[in-house]
Amino acid sequence: MATELLIHHLGPQGDGVHRGADGPVYVERALPGETLEAKVHKGAGGVLRGEPARILAPSPHRVAAPCTHYEVCGGCSVQHADETLYRAWKTGIVRDALLKKGLAPQRWTAPVFLAAASRRRVTFAAIKQKKNVTLGYFRRRSHQVTDITDCLVADPTIMALRAALPPLLVPLLQGGQATDVFIQAVNGLCEVVITGPKGKTGLELHEAVAHLIQTAGISRLSWRRRDGDEPEVMLERAALIATFGALNVALPPLAFLQPTKAGEDALVRAVMEVLPAHGKFADLFSGCGTFSGSMLTRGTVDAYESDAAAIRALNAARQSKPLQAVARDLVRSPLGPEDLSRYDAVVFDPPRAGALEQAKMLALSKVPRVIGVSCNPATFARDARVLADGGYTLDSVSVVDQFIWSHHVELVAAFTKIT
Repeated sequence: MATELLIHHLGPQGDGVHRGADGPVYVERALPGETLEAKVHKGAGGVLRGEPARILAPSPHRVAAPCTHYEVCGGCSVQHADETLYRAWKTGIVRDALLKKGLAPQRWTAPVFLAAASRRRVTFAAIKQKKNVTLGYFRRRSHQVTDITDCLVADPTIMALRAALPPLLVPLLQGGQATDVFIQAVNGLCEVVITGPKGKTGLELHEAVAHLIQTAGISRLSWRRRDGDEPEVMLERAALIATFGALNVALPPLAFLQPTKAGEDALVRAVMEVLPAHGKFADLFSGCGTFSGSMLTRGTVDAYESDAAAIRALNAARQSKPLQAVARDLVRSPLGPEDLSRYDAVVFDPPRAGALEQAKMLALSKVPRVIGVSCNPATFARDARVLADGGYTLDSVSVVDQFIWSHHVELVAAFTKIT
């Protein structure tokens, strides 16, 4: 039975939220101000969710989704909102997260919104049934793979490769089990990393891999059994080289890059705008050197990262540059206040879980300038509160939206130690 609901606001996950007597009801693909009929049920964790059945009064901000797969694909969540609402919602996610922790920057810079068709890293789901492979994305809240023939988010280079892959994957995959197929494009070259069980072994496997690489024109194919395993390079024709400022880094398999090149450039610009003109710097959670390379143009850099392959790549690229790359798990073993206080500025760019333990150490340090980069406003706000309580002012926040039509958003924030 459908219930009539008024949508009061758009939540941080992109769902329309009805504030009801029994608590909030989250309605996918609904917009603020709309009245609709929805079938309400309890989802995971007892959260009330609504499946829209009929829109009675649409929002003036509702538009037709541009993607032909929008109704069946679980990738994008807010293509049905116009640009005005969408942009206000994206910046609002960051503002609201900070306000919940009692924080407001002294200055907001102009937000940066990136174009579609620019995503250079995409993970597809593949499932083999008999002699056919379906390659696409999972449906919303489902384990069913939807065949995706075109994607408005992904770089056209990736989609051209995706179109060639299904028949080439048939001899490689096991049947009946979903497998991840990661594609990353760097300077016109592509790598593929497959996560899941192999369908062939020995000579048959290597012949199929060689045929795939040759036919599809990819530069490297790697494989791992499960998430968290280090990928094994099956065959490599050419190294993938990424340029980060003063560094040219030969990327290891599955290396982390910002999802778009334009987004990477925007984040680097935002960091460099608030980095001191010269000094000794630390780059925490450095990855393969996204920020380290540009920071080197202003001084010495110590890069810390838990991924050993990324550190090896950085050390191989540094040559005579004033860079030290150190393998260190900053979640379990954060740098202490004395070590941190040696730097003129510290940049930290943690994974989505944030950097709570490292933030506690930074709060106790005497680093004059701290620059935070984050893809999760909620965990960033938590960590920023720790810094504020430790005597740092939140000077500025820059919002960068390179995850178009999704609920993900990134930011760069500058802090100054109160003396």
